[in-house]
Amino acid sequence: MSRIADWRGRARAAVDEALWGPETAIRLLVVHIGLSALIGVRIVAGSYRQLTDTPVALVDPVPVLGFLDRMPSTEVVVALQVVGALAALAAALRRRPQLTFAVAWVCYLVLAGLRGSRGKVLHNDLLLLWVSAPFLFAPAVVDIRDRVARRRYGWPVRVAIVITALIYFFAGYHKLRRSGLEWAYGDNMRYVALWGPSIGSPGWRDLAQWTGEHIWVSRASGVFILGFELAFPVVVFVRRLRVWFALAAVFLHATTWLLLGLDYWAWAITVPLVLIDWPAALARLRSRRGPTPATTEPVASAAG
Repeated sequence: MSRIADWRGRARAAVDEALWGPETAIRLLVVHIGLSALIGVRIVAGSYRQLTDTPVALVDPVPVLGFLDRMPSTEVVVALQVVGALAALAAALRRRPQLTFAVAWVCYLVLAGLRGSRGKVLHNDLLLLWVSAPFLFAPAVVDIRDRVARRRYGWPVRVAIVITALIYFFAGYHKLRRSGLEWAYGDNMRYVALWGPSIGSPGWRDLAQWTGEHIWVSRASGVFILGFELAFPVVVFVRRLRVWFALAAVFLHATTWLLLGLDYWAWAITVPLVLIDWPAALARLRSRRGPTPATTEPVASAAG
């Protein structure tokens, strides 16, 4: 019984550390600003105005937009883009960040929901939306001079990492549940590589054809994707693996665009932004280069 109690205690401690562990104020700030900027870019760059021409018969609103019976007008879509972009910019510049980030997030949610309301659920914006959700409640005012890792700074980042891991894991789980291991080592990826470009705009058509024509490449790709997704939750508990999973995510989504032309670049940016402690990495790089001259300039507070 004592061993069981000890195991439960360790499990609770691991989960507590994973969800509520401390981080520095500067890391929280970097992630918050990065997500704000990325949401703003997605709002501005998205082809949402084209949605207004969707026939009523083809409109199937996602649950969050269930009150709609048709696509909104172009004026409404443009207004959402303008308001969302300005709010995202304000959040990135730390102008009332909690309020402006929430406004930008809601505008982005609606626009992404409209794009997914045409009978086919799209996942292009799913990761960024879910990962950003904890930052709706994150501390709005932080002092970057505070170098002590604290739980109040850490929980939004830690929860975002857990959300990222679960999204990838369930993507792999559903592949496994519906198709079994054959999804990885069968002909699935071969058919995707050969037929996908015919209905899309691959960044490198010859690469797609080469992948499909070499069965060992297509099967290795399938094994890599399924293994990567199912193993992703280890980053929640093993910090040193986060950089490697972030690099693997960038590789996965970059090659997805090269092979099929699918827009998952927001995923490729969100994962390293959340998983990697960029301020700590920069500090380590500076320490390897040697000491830097002391400065008499005070460090500004990042108050909103």
